[in-house]
Parts: sequence; structure tokens; C-alpha cells
Amino acid sequence: MTRIMNCRFAVALGMASAFLVLAGGTVLRAEDSGSTVVARRVRRRHRVVATTTTAAPAPVGRSVDELSGEVTNLRQESAQTSTEVKQIQQAITVAPPATPDTAPKTIGQHVAVVEQQLGDVRKTLADHLGVHIHGLVDGNYEYNFNQPNTTPILSSSGRVNELRTFDVDANSFTLEQFNLHIDRTVEGGVGFVTDLNFGKTAEVLWASTHYSNSTIPSQASTQEFDPTQAYLTYTIPLGKGINMQVGKFVTLLGEEVIPVYNNVNFNETHSYIFGFGIPFTHTGVRAQYSFSDKIGLTMGVNNGWDDPSDTNDGKSVEGQLSLTPTSNLSLLINGIYGPEQFNHGNSKRGAVDPILTWKTPIKGLQLIGEYLYATESSPIAVSAFPNSYGNMLTGVSTLNRSTDWQGAAGYAVYDLNENIEFATRFEWFRDSQGTRTGLRQTLFEVTETLNYKIPLVNGLLARLEYRHDASNAHPFYSNDALIPQPGGGFLPSHTYSGQDTLLAAAIYQF
Repeated sequence: MTRIMNCRFAVALGMASAFLVLAGGTVLRAEDSGSTVVARRVRRRHRVVATTTTAAPAPVGRSVDELSGEVTNLRQESAQTSTEVKQIQQAITVAPPATPDTAPKTIGQHVAVVEQQLGDVRKTLADHLGVHIHGLVDGNYEYNFNQPNTTPILSSSGRVNELRTFDVDANSFTLEQFNLHIDRTVEGGVGFVTDLNFGKTAEVLWASTHYSNSTIPSQASTQEFDPTQAYLTYTIPLGKGINMQVGKFVTLLGEEVIPVYNNVNFNETHSYIFGFGIPFTHTGVRAQYSFSDKIGLTMGVNNGWDDPSDTNDGKSVEGQLSLTPTSNLSLLINGIYGPEQFNHGNSKRGAVDPILTWKTPIKGLQLIGEYLYATESSPIAVSAFPNSYGNMLTGVSTLNRSTDWQGAAGYAVYDLNENIEFATRFEWFRDSQGTRTGLRQTLFEVTETLNYKIPLVNGLLARLEYRHDASNAHPFYSNDALIPQPGGGFLPSHTYSGQDTLLAAAIYQF
């Protein structure tokens, strides 16, 4: 750039000199102060030129020719310099790469790349088809301090956590759940919701329904895939809109749920109420209506508890009343009633399950209380092999008297900050005739869970959980050898009244 400016200055000086020659007929001499002026201007360009006296001026014609030639040369040099400058500018300009260098180096960066790719696909589907795709992955390791010994046909690890619903395998790594959630919401049109589950959760859900074609878990399918939800949605334009659901959907009962991407439980392991007291799913029709932001009602008719097909002559009726008097207090009253046995609807089963939630004045602390009471009239088919793969012999018997079961659970959940949460659950459950757990017993459990949202990875949750179970019937396995029984099956030589487990889990929601 300095070279360009010097050239432009020289050109200007030459043209000024030529003008003076033509105007005055003589060339400026050094003793006429010309040299002084030149020296002052040159110093502004950080150069020093010595001032000297000059000889008599050359003829005018010759000076004009020489100056004209110099001006022409300077113009050519200036043009050449401008071209060189443009070339240099183009050379130092770095164009952005066609593909940015985004090679991930850390776990968080790998997850971010996958999440961005999934986000692009999900956005395309949502924009063009109204379809939304989400998911959840839950893997854990659980250690049972009893080190229970059991028959290998009941557990992939050869050890089981007694009276647990999904976390059956003890002292083993487990893919607890992979959930794929797909839904389509269309205003004024027909939508759908689908939840596909894989892993241990799917295995238990499949065996709990009549998909397994067996009421004895040891003979049930071990299919690790279950279409937990698949139903159509439509909003009838009456009043504020009646939301209709037709197909297979999860139950209204219970504080706890089968986890999905936007709804995970406070604790990793499930309560007795969830595992033994209430159904998992229903197949039928359901309608929901909100009278206001404080009152809502849901009613439905279905085939019954965990029954995708009709196995008797009657239907079950379900309902939920939702009350939210304040922003900090809510009450859900859930209920279901209908025939559930293979006896042409002669036996009726009913359950009521109120749930109260209070967000306390203490910042981050909420308390939840749940009570379940259920009853069933006789005759009742009772599996001598409980749902948790317990220590009774296989087989089915008939109970010719009515039975009931009930439970109560309390949750204290405290959010220390945005990333750390403590969740405590206390629970009591009574199975009066052993129709739910396989033994007449009263159960108690306390669970403490630490939830930590990983700051560097959006949607990643780490859990550490301790749980203690107790029963008055000594149902929990020890590490003693199992003894074969004459009628078939196995029984341990020694059992405990309680068990303690420690669990570590990682859950990713997207």
C-alpha cells in the first residue's frame, strides 16, 4: 500500500510541475524555496531527502517531454501495482470449507452430532408429515447383597431380585428398556401414538399380557419386544373438545408409569403398587374432557387388565377425575371395575387409586401420596408362581373366596438445583390371600435415589439407588443351593425376610 501511495504522490507532483512550467515559462529552482517544500512533504512519508542547489534549468520542451514520459511510466506502474494488490488480497482470503471440520473428540461431542442428525430427521418428518419421533434408553447394573441363587430358567444371570417388577436380574448388567415413541398430532384430524419397547421391560410387559398365551410365567414367552401403546386420536369439536383414544394404551392408575422420553419415574425400581396392584395397559376406547384448567374427566371401556383380546363376557370401565384447586396442589382419583377371570364374567375386580401431589413452600420440594384399595370376588384363578418369579411351585389353583389387596406409598422429591435431585419412596403393601404376589404377606420397602443430569450432554441422566425390601413371609432368596421338589420346581433351603440392593443406571432421553 505504501508503494501505491508514493506512486500517486509522484504523479501528482509531476503534473503540478508541468503546469508551473507551462504557466510561468521556467522551472522552479531550489533557491526559490522549492527544495524546502519538497523536503517537508517527503518527511511525511518517513524519508529524508537532502536539500541541494541545482544548476540552470534545462530547456522547457525537453523537460515537458521527460515529465510526460515519467507520468506515463508512473501510470503503468500504478496499474501494475493495483493488479498485484488485488492478487495478494485474493491469495490471503480463505474461503470457508465445503464441509466444516466437526469430527467429534469427546463423548459429549459424539452425542451432540448424533442428536443433531436425529434432530434434522425429526424436523423433516414433523414439518412434512406431522410425525414426531422420540426415544429413551435405560441401562443399569444392580447388586443384590443376598447374592440370591435361583434356577437359570428364571433369569438370564441365574440370580433374581425377588418381588421386583422389571429389575429382575440381580448382580448383572441389564438393558432395562429401549423405548421408541412415534406420534402424529393433527389439529382437526386423526392422529396416532405408538410406544415400542425392547429389553427387560418389554419382556415383562409381554409376559404379563395374553400375548404370551400362558398364565404361568415360567412357560410364558421371553419376547423382548412389546407394542405397549398403539392407538388413534381424534378430537370431537364439542365444547372445549373431547379427546378420543381408540386402541391400546397405558393405564390411568398409579403414580408411576412405564417410562417414555418425557416422563420417567422419580425412582429407578418400581413400587409394589405398580408391579402387583394395578394393570399396565388396556385395549379399548377412552374419552377425555377438560371442563376448566382445574377440573378434568376421563372415562373409558376396555377388555380389562393387560388384556389385548376379550377373554370373558364382560368389559371393564375405567375413569379418572382430575382436580387442581391451586397451582401447588392436585388430586387424581382413578378407578376401574369389571370382570377379569376366565369364568364368563362371574368374578368382578375393582380398584380405586387416589393420588395427591403437593408442591410445598420449600423451594424444590414436593410431596406425593398414593393409596390403593382393590378387591375381587370369587372364584379366582391363582397362579402359584408369582409375577416376580418367586419361590413357589408352578401351577394354577382356584380360590373360592373373595380377596383384596391394598397399598400406600409416599414420595418426597427434592430438587437441590437444576442438575441434582433426591427422591425417597416409602411403601407398604398387603396381599391378604396371596393372589397378587404368590404368598399371603405384608411387604414394606424404602428406596433412596440420587438423580444427576449430566451438564455436558443434553438428555443424559445418571442414577444411583439403594433399596431395602422386607416381608413377614421370608420370600427372599439366599445363596443356598436350590432343592428339587417331587412335584417339579425348586425351593431354596433357606430364605430371608428382607433384601438390599444397590443400583447404578444411565438413562438417555431424546
